[in-house]
Amino acid sequence: MIGVGSMKKSIAILMMAAWGQAVGSLAESAEPDVSVARAELAKYYQAVTGKTVPHDAVSFAIDPAVSKSGKDAYSIVSCGNGAKITGSNVRSVLYGVYDLLERRAGCHWFWDGDVVPKKDTLDLSGLDVHEEAHFEYRGLRYFAHRGLTRFQAEHWGFEDWKKEIDWMLKRRLNVFMLRIGQDDLFQRTFPDVCGYPDPSKALPGAGEGYDNRTLFWSLQYRGELRRRIQAYAFERGLMAPEDFGTMTHWYSRTPEDFLEKMNPPFLPQATSGYAERNGLVWDVRDEKWADEYWKLTKTAVDAYGKGAPQQLLHTIGLGERRCYTNRQDNFNLKIEVLDKFLARAHRDYPNAKVLLAGWDFYFTWFPEEVRALVGRLDPKRDIIWDYEGDATRDWRKEMQGLNNNFTKWGVVGKFPYTYSIFLAYESALDARANYPLIEERQRIVQNDPACVGYIFWPEASHTDTLCLRYFTANAWAKEAVPHGKVLDEFCKSRYGALAGRMKSIWEKALPASMLRDWDANYGKLITKLPTAKYQLTDTNHQQTVEAAQTVLGELADIPWADEFLRRDTIDVARMVLDRVITLRTSELSRDVAAWRNGADAQSDSLPERAKSLAALCDIMADLLEMHTDYSLWESYLRLDAVEKVRNPDFPKTLLDNASCNYCRSHQYELARHWYAPRMKKMASRLADAVASGDRKAVLFDDRDAERRALLDRPLESLKPMRPRTWDRYRETLRSIAAH
Repeated sequence: MIGVGSMKKSIAILMMAAWGQAVGSLAESAEPDVSVARAELAKYYQAVTGKTVPHDAVSFAIDPAVSKSGKDAYSIVSCGNGAKITGSNVRSVLYGVYDLLERRAGCHWFWDGDVVPKKDTLDLSGLDVHEEAHFEYRGLRYFAHRGLTRFQAEHWGFEDWKKEIDWMLKRRLNVFMLRIGQDDLFQRTFPDVCGYPDPSKALPGAGEGYDNRTLFWSLQYRGELRRRIQAYAFERGLMAPEDFGTMTHWYSRTPEDFLEKMNPPFLPQATSGYAERNGLVWDVRDEKWADEYWKLTKTAVDAYGKGAPQQLLHTIGLGERRCYTNRQDNFNLKIEVLDKFLARAHRDYPNAKVLLAGWDFYFTWFPEEVRALVGRLDPKRDIIWDYEGDATRDWRKEMQGLNNNFTKWGVVGKFPYTYSIFLAYESALDARANYPLIEERQRIVQNDPACVGYIFWPEASHTDTLCLRYFTANAWAKEAVPHGKVLDEFCKSRYGALAGRMKSIWEKALPASMLRDWDANYGKLITKLPTAKYQLTDTNHQQTVEAAQTVLGELADIPWADEFLRRDTIDVARMVLDRVITLRTSELSRDVAAWRNGADAQSDSLPERAKSLAALCDIMADLLEMHTDYSLWESYLRLDAVEKVRNPDFPKTLLDNASCNYCRSHQYELARHWYAPRMKKMASRLADAVASGDRKAVLFDDRDAERRALLDRPLESLKPMRPRTWDRYRETLRSIAAH
């Protein structure tokens, strides 16, 4: 099995002159539509066999008739001494290439690398394959938060994106969306109004936390990067929705020079969110300001989407906004704004599908309001782009008890919509897919012709490698693929000889992973104490976590044979330890509160429990230190390696972004220098309080003051220092048993 490191060696082999000449001759003689497919086959044939692919081994064709439904489809058929791959479009030919390599070379594709076995040759006989997508749209979103390179797509350079786009095609996806800010869209659209900000200084109008959008790369570079990313994707047949409508949000604020020179009026706003002037929505009831927003969309299509037909447009409407306290007035305004921009979309891009994001529906609309909107839409052009199909609760006070989700919106069986896995807010950087709920709701959509897509739309990428495998399997398959079957395939294809042991570990760990929904992690809980609500305290939680905890000893004995095993053993271990710490913190907080209120039962055990908990927090920092995935400082160094970071103060910005209440999670620097010291101090104070009988003792310092003190330290001074060896990893996991 070849992981990331070995794959780099394979790529080096591919750069040999003989290979280059072979690919060059293939590319020169190929039609443009299939040249990428030819080159990919040549590359992997060389990697597998060490030989140049015979010129007559595989032929390629594009024929829409290969699809019986009009969705993506391909066939692989043996003919003579070779095979023919026929796709319904450009991307489907590539699907066929990667499928052939899986079937006959034993290749497997993951976001973090390929498995490429060695063989003498590829058997191309006896092939009679026809594959057709069940869901028309199968896509991923990449979001705008910052922090750790693995999880935040805004950090990625062009080579990272090429690898990611290739993986999407290997797993038969066809849609992706870059919601990572507006790059240089204002500068391109309003060149006489908006200048390019100086990347060596703080961004004018930058806020704090995730609102601090101070640049690490210049907007010129970012704009060109987006254009190159989308061009690479379009060449391979992927679709990318462009945003339209009232696009002002926390990650796409109005530039200060636009506000100063254009002085736009704003819609009313009844809530405090995004209330800063650069976060307010322009008053599009006036056609002038609707037209100004629309110019941004036109520029994005022309600049970033140049050379590709605009197939998809996407809007969040007045996402998360409450413009009036009166619900009817608020609803009427949202409908008015949507009508205004839908008319423009249909007028200027009559062949594009219009995707209406479900986010705002979950958070501010009542089900009957969504049904009223659906009644106004055009089913031939509009799609309810729902991406919260795994929602477990109502997220706003006024929504409690509604159980608001896509099943209440009048779309099932009636109007085009998508099914989805959202999985995680930005802070949820570990495995946590709720498979029972996902599979229960998938039964509703699996055979519903109105469900036209299956999408994965989280706020952080690559958090849950198993869930990514599950999503890509189910997005294509006609019959639902249960997570147990996916796990079996995942382990066999990823872990080789250790598949059985790793599958057993995953099976024991998964119930604990599902104790978390889209939100929460041990660090957020610790930094919210003593005001945080208890999170895991009932008997079922305790039993589930204790059962999962047994895998830590097993993980210690899994050798790091390749990068897949190294990453995944740490991933599973940090997830389980997160649940252990969360459980014990919840139980301790509950019992300390009871002691403060006069209870004496178990009071003598409280100090020792707190000390043990603090030790576990130190061990979590040890664990996160074992992999570069979790270091903010190393993520900063990667940014600088892709494109020089001009702002000398950006390391502080990155720490600000990652440590805010919304985003703090499994970042090493926070774990070592904030969460663990906070718990150590609490344990010491609790021991003194119990000994002296001081039930009103202050156990925690102010978390905001602690965060400000952390921000005053250079990020480099917080970086990982210890060696990343398997022996040290084993020692770390085994030390958990003592606590």
